[in-house]
Amino acid sequence: MFISASNLVYYLIERGLATADSVVDGDWMVTESSRRNRNFKVLRRRHPGFFVKQIQQWDPQAIATLQSEAKCYWLALNSHAFSPLVPLLPHYYDFDPARYILVLELLKEGEDLTEHHRRLNSFPPESARKLARALAAYHRIGPSQTNGEEAAFPKKIPWILSVDQFTAGSFSAMSGGNSQVVGIVQQHPEFHRHLQALRSEWRFESLIHGDLKWDNCVVENGADGKESAIKIVDWELADWGDACWDLGAILQAYLSFWIFSMPAAAEVPPAEMVKRAQYPVESMQPAIRAFWETYLEARQIEKRDAAPMLERSVRSGAARMIQTAYEYMYYSPQISANTLCLLQVSMNVLSRPQEAIGDLLGL
Repeated sequence: MFISASNLVYYLIERGLATADSVVDGDWMVTESSRRNRNFKVLRRRHPGFFVKQIQQWDPQAIATLQSEAKCYWLALNSHAFSPLVPLLPHYYDFDPARYILVLELLKEGEDLTEHHRRLNSFPPESARKLARALAAYHRIGPSQTNGEEAAFPKKIPWILSVDQFTAGSFSAMSGGNSQVVGIVQQHPEFHRHLQALRSEWRFESLIHGDLKWDNCVVENGADGKESAIKIVDWELADWGDACWDLGAILQAYLSFWIFSMPAAAEVPPAEMVKRAQYPVESMQPAIRAFWETYLEARQIEKRDAAPMLERSVRSGAARMIQTAYEYMYYSPQISANTLCLLQVSMNVLSRPQEAIGDLLGL
């Protein structure tokens, strides 16, 4: 059974999550927002809404990722070791293992960090601090702390760290833009060397989100319209892994946002692109500093360990930039000037992380 906007109400009634009376009263509106999964938002005036997710295709990878996300929510509520996740997640209602449907709380008053920054036209350090505390909370969860639950996750290294080794048959379908991104990475030995180094340094030490980006960080606004909390969503790639991967993902999110705010015309020289960026990287640096300093404080990272951790996080973020480039080109027949710039910055950061730490991130 595939859920749809027309049959979703009957499904939720069947699962005991809604009543026929609430539908008859008109307290019900369904909108579809499908992407990689079939996603539906159920808006209700007098009751909490739902966010309902079902896999698009019944293939092993799609099934495994949704099961992994559902496992996160279940463990948060049923395992003491995973209880730090509870305040960071939307409320969990139900998982249907036969139909692969996950039902969560709809964060009705929320906006993701991309929307938040665009609306404010700024990068509040306090948002960065809240996000840092959230990461620190779940990064404290490690395989050794669980009670027989360490097998809940597969211990896989992110696929993008092996993209230099992929063959044409490794991808089921790629756009022209995707092919060009992969081709550029595979044609440059420097990418191979740096990705290989990151693979060899990988640590299975913490619970990681695995797909952290601003789109998956939702700012909740209170009744007064002010930011109250940050929730983290889309835990499909959650795993035991390297905390530096999540940290790098946030650091590169700032740099990617800066790069994609530059004029996209191919004939504009790089120096002029930087000068004409809508969101200069300098305007983000106070938030970047707040993020990093708060994380170190929350995790109680000692000073002697902070510098090597920062360098590994920055290099991890540069590798995550390659994935960001791939994601932006998912439906594009031709690689864009901004995406080429992103790959160039990725290479520069991988090759000279200390310069990136000072000049780009302002740390």
